[in-house]
Amino acid sequence: MKTFFIQFYLRIIQVFISLLFTLSVFSQDSLLQKESLFQRLIKTDTTKALRYKVLPVITYSPETRLGFGAGFIFNWNSKKASPSTNSSLAQSFFIYTQNDQIDWTSLFEIFSNENTFFLSGKVGYLKFPQYYYGVGNDLLNEDKEHFSFQQFYFDIRVRYKVFSKIYVGIDYYFNSNFNVSWEEGSKFANNPTLYGTNGYLISGLGPEIAYDTRNFPFAPTKGAFYNLSMLIFSDVLGSEYAYNYYQLDLRQYIPINKKREWILALNFYGLFGKGELPFNRLPALGGNNIMRGYYSGSFRDNNYIAFQMEWRMPIWKIISLRTWVGTGQVASNFNEFDWPGFKPNIGVGLRIQFDKKSRSNIRMDQGFGKDTKGFYFKINEAF
Repeated sequence: MKTFFIQFYLRIIQVFISLLFTLSVFSQDSLLQKESLFQRLIKTDTTKALRYKVLPVITYSPETRLGFGAGFIFNWNSKKASPSTNSSLAQSFFIYTQNDQIDWTSLFEIFSNENTFFLSGKVGYLKFPQYYYGVGNDLLNEDKEHFSFQQFYFDIRVRYKVFSKIYVGIDYYFNSNFNVSWEEGSKFANNPTLYGTNGYLISGLGPEIAYDTRNFPFAPTKGAFYNLSMLIFSDVLGSEYAYNYYQLDLRQYIPINKKREWILALNFYGLFGKGELPFNRLPALGGNNIMRGYYSGSFRDNNYIAFQMEWRMPIWKIISLRTWVGTGQVASNFNEFDWPGFKPNIGVGLRIQFDKKSRSNIRMDQGFGKDTKGFYFKINEAF
C-alpha cells in the first residue's frame, strides 16, 4: 500500500511538472501580470451568452503514454431559454502522444428550451498504433501484437423528451478504419475468425431510450442516467459487415452528505454484440472510463459486462478525492459469464475543478487490476 501511494503521487508530480512547463512556454508575460496564464485561460465571462476557453491539454494513459495538445471549449445559453434548460456545449481537442498517435476529437451537446429536444454528436480522427491481445477472457500478455490503423468516425444522436426526464431517440454511427498494418508474422492479420483485419467500413442505425435526472452531466452530485440503445449495422446502410450492438448503461449518483457533497456513484455497463463484428469493434475491457488500470482491449469478445462503485469526496476548494472498486469480464455467449471469470479493479484519483458552471474537472486516476495497473490524466469524470 505504501508503494502504491508513492507511485501514485510520483505520477501526479510528473504530470504537474509537465503542465507547468507547458504553461510557461505558452506564457509570454506571466511574471509581469497579476493573473497567471492558467487563470486567464480558465476564466469565463458568465455575463455573455457564449462562453469559451482555449487551453493547453496534457493527457496520460497506458495506451498513449504522455500526450500534448490544445483544447477548445464552448458553452452557451439561449436568451429565451428557461433557467432549467441545460447549457449547450461544444468541445474540440487535438492531441499528439509519445506513442506517435494522433487523436482529434470534437463533440457537441445542444439543448432546446426546457431540454425538450437534445442533439449530440462526436466526430473524430485517429492515427493509433496500439496492441491487440486477441479474443477471450483468459488471454496472456505475451500473446499481444503491435498493430496500427487510421480511423475516421462520427456518432450522431437525437433525443426527444416524451415524458418528464424520459427521452426516446435515434443514433447513427459511422466508422471507416483504414491503413491497417500488423507486425511481421502476425497471427491476427489473416485470421479467418476475425473480421476486417485489413480495414473496414461500418454504418449503423438504431433506437435508444434514456432516463436522465442528473443535475450536472459532467460531474453529477445527484440523480440517475439509465440508457438502453441498439445499433443495427447493415449493407443497406453501406456497412461492409452485418451485426447488432446492444448497450445498457446504468448510472446512479447518491448524495451521502449534501452539504459536503459526499457522493456514492454507481455504474453498471453492458455491451453485447451479435453477428460479424470487426476485430477492433469487439466489446473491449479496460480503458480510462471503465475497468481503469487494464489496457483497453486486453480482453475482447462478443459480450462485455462491468460494474464500478466510486466514492467522491471534496478535500479543499476545487480539489476532491475519488476511490473506486469494480469488476468485469467478457464472454463469447451470454450464458458463459461466470463468477471466477470476473476481473478485479480498484483505484484512487484526484480531481481539480477548472469550470465551476459546468463542474468540469481535470482527472488523475491510478487504477489496479489483476497483474496490471494504469495511470490516467484526463478531463471530466470517468462516468
